[in-house]
Amino acid sequence: MSIFIKNILLDEQTTNISIKGDKIHAIGTDLVPAADDTIIDGANMAAFPSFANMHGHAAMSLFRGFGDDHNLSDWLNQWIWPNERNLDSEIIYWGVRLACLEMIKSGTTAFADMYFFLPDAARAVEESGIRAILSQSFVDLHNPEMTANVRREVEGMEQMICEWNSSHTLTQFSIAPHAIYTVSNETLKFFADFCHRHNLLYHIHMSETNSEVENSLKDNGCRPYELLDRLGILEQMGSHFLGAHSLHLSQHEIELLGKYHCNVAHNPNSNLKLASGHKFLYNELRNAGVNVTLGTDGCSSSNNLDMIEATKVMSLLQKGWRNDPLAMPASEALNVATVNGFKALGVDAGEVAVGKTADLMLVNLDNLAFVPNNNTMSNLVYAAHGDCVDTVICNGKIVMRHRHVDGEEETIREARRIVSKLITVRPE
Repeated sequence: MSIFIKNILLDEQTTNISIKGDKIHAIGTDLVPAADDTIIDGANMAAFPSFANMHGHAAMSLFRGFGDDHNLSDWLNQWIWPNERNLDSEIIYWGVRLACLEMIKSGTTAFADMYFFLPDAARAVEESGIRAILSQSFVDLHNPEMTANVRREVEGMEQMICEWNSSHTLTQFSIAPHAIYTVSNETLKFFADFCHRHNLLYHIHMSETNSEVENSLKDNGCRPYELLDRLGILEQMGSHFLGAHSLHLSQHEIELLGKYHCNVAHNPNSNLKLASGHKFLYNELRNAGVNVTLGTDGCSSSNNLDMIEATKVMSLLQKGWRNDPLAMPASEALNVATVNGFKALGVDAGEVAVGKTADLMLVNLDNLAFVPNNNTMSNLVYAAHGDCVDTVICNGKIVMRHRHVDGEEETIREARRIVSKLITVRPE
């Protein structure tokens, strides 16, 4: 497939973009379309890289608005976990379809996920036309019997993971330990050995709350990332490590993450809603050489998958807690939400530039957030929301045009139907 975008605003200049196959082939004012090009008129639109949402639980889109305004422990134990016992392949499929629809509608073409029923989740992602690394989440609750069961289950998945990853491009499978407080040291290390052997992403919740850090100091005699270093996991996984949240860190932990070129995923909306904390150490992590990425977390804890909103909140938080209006300018915030995320996923995208993978979005400049358009990037980060996105291209293919996504009516209808099958426990 070849696409020709004409008269599009890019970096405050009107130009044309030629896409051949899955790559951005050329950019320039003197380009002309080929006879077989799909032509998109970019008048009154601007091109930006699409987003990479680097931490979430896609099928939890079906939990949106359920169990709000509770602390993390009560929310998990009373509202979420009792209903997750109802999860099956049909619920996962439609939950992921709903999440993909929302992500496409707000300009996201790639995401890192941690949940269950990988084949059904992958079918939903592939049908949606975007890309993801889907990790099966595990806990063993530090119980020896559960530890043995987890090991057997992962070993039973090994052939499926290898066969899928060797035959698919847009979706890849991995495994994910939930967190150090729900997974034993033995299993944490077993997962690292498995992921390293098969070149997989190691995706884990880390240092999300103060209590997690305090409990680690009490139980392990060290902080969470120091535990992973002691186990050899950070060195082993390196740039294939993704630590979600990573909110409560010491200088030593930051140095460890930088030393091994690890990735972290900041989730500002979720952190604020659950009162986990707000002083994310972005400058310190960046300066240490850590690849900082951005995620929304799941809809049950952040309530939407709008990466434009998450980008704004991330930037404003840095300015606010540092008392510095120059902290994390719009351009840097957008890089965290785009190119840094694609880097962590191993995809050469996140920039609208020749030779890059063609994952990009076109925003509608008639949207009121861009009127007047004194600075397009500033308006995107500080003024806009996901509804400004008109057209989305992933891997050189159009997945949304003029805000229409194929199958969206069915997805909405089925998500409304399936939620009654999922949510059967409603605490008083």
